[in-house]
Amino acid sequence: MQENPSKAAAESKTPGDGQDDASHATGRTPARSVSPTVATILEHNAAFVASKGYERYQTDKYPEKKLAIVSCMDTRLTELLLAALGLKNGDAKIIKVAGAEVAHPFGSVMRSLLIAVCELGVEDVMIVAHTNCGAQHMSGEEMVHDMRRLGVSDERISLARHCGIDFDRWLAGFGDTEESVRRSVDVVRNHPVMPPHVRIAGFVMDSVTGELVQVTCP
Repeated sequence: MQENPSKAAAESKTPGDGQDDASHATGRTPARSVSPTVATILEHNAAFVASKGYERYQTDKYPEKKLAIVSCMDTRLTELLLAALGLKNGDAKIIKVAGAEVAHPFGSVMRSLLIAVCELGVEDVMIVAHTNCGAQHMSGEEMVHDMRRLGVSDERISLARHCGIDFDRWLAGFGDTEESVRRSVDVVRNHPVMPPHVRIAGFVMDSVTGELVQVTCP
């Protein structure tokens, strides 16, 4: 009996070849399994796009109020920050980082601020920390303990240390909130390549009420 060429070709393929071909054709990476949380988000996203829910949020990349805000990634501020400041989508560039710290003059937060100023027209920068911040009392030693508990091997931790990472310094809490804000304001205000016309101010927000208190920065 003559062998079916199509069947022979199909059987000669190794497992996953079909997926690889499809991925090559579409230019996309093969999908991986996702958690129930992410699956729910993807389901909502598909419905959001299909119903054109995005139309009410449409704007452009330039912040209407020429404002950038460095704020904490704390979940309590996800909606509270914009509501308490009276801002809407498109008004400001929001840069989220643990503790609202500008910890390094040439780190990613400072890079984002310079892009916001030089490319997107920002003229005001607000550093907005908040009360009862989880990053305030962090400990490098405790974080390394948690890494081990969550499956990071001693070999990998040692490798990081060999590469020059001082966990006690890198993962330390910032201590006093107002002093942390002053340090961040100082980094931005006195940065060697920050244009001189930009106004920088620091604040502490109440994590419950959203009240802003300005920090005196010399």
